[in-house]
Amino acid sequence: MKKVYIIHGYYASPHEHWFPWFVEKVQAGYGINIEVLRMPTPESPHVDAWLEKLHSKIGTPNNQTFIIAHSLGCIALLRYLESLQESFSLGGMILVSPFDKPLEIFPHLNSFVDVTPNYAKITRSVLQKYTVFSDNDMYIPASISKNVGINLDSALYEIPRGGHFLGIEGFETFPELYEIFRQMMNKSV
Repeated sequence: MKKVYIIHGYYASPHEHWFPWFVEKVQAGYGINIEVLRMPTPESPHVDAWLEKLHSKIGTPNNQTFIIAHSLGCIALLRYLESLQESFSLGGMILVSPFDKPLEIFPHLNSFVDVTPNYAKITRSVLQKYTVFSDNDMYIPASISKNVGINLDSALYEIPRGGHFLGIEGFETFPELYEIFRQMMNKSV
C-alpha cells in the first residue's frame, strides 16, 4: 500500500503553505495515506532531532513509499536516506527548493549541510527523483537547487517566479507540484 510523507522546512508546520491543499488533493485523487510530518522545533532546528524523527516515522522506506520535502526538509531527507544502514528502494521523492550548501542568510542551519550527501548511494536507492526550484527564490539560489537535482540525476522543474513556494508568496495551492506527483504515481508500480 502506498504511503506519502511530506517534510516541511524551517519555521514551518503541517498547516502552512501548500501542504493542507496538497494533502486534500492526494486524498481525493488517490485515496493514498499521506502525512505531513511535524518536525521538531522548526524555528530552531537540530539535525539530529530531525533525523531521529524521520527514522521513527518512516523507518526503512520501500518502493511504495513516496516523500515530498520542502527547503530544509530536503537536506534532512537526503541525510536520512544516506544514514540508512540497510538497503532500501524508495518509490520516489520530490524535492522543492533543496539546498546542500551553507546559506549566508541562515548560518544556524549549517549543521544540516556540514556533510555532503552521498549522492551515488541515494541515486541508486530512489526509483523516481524530481527537483523543483524557482528562478527568484529569495532564500536559496536556483543554481544550488538545480545542482542538487543534477547530483541526484533527477528530473528538473524550474517554476518561473515561484519564489520559495511559501503561502505568503501565493502558494496556498501548488498545481505544478501536484502534476509532478501525478506523473510519479503513474510511473510507480
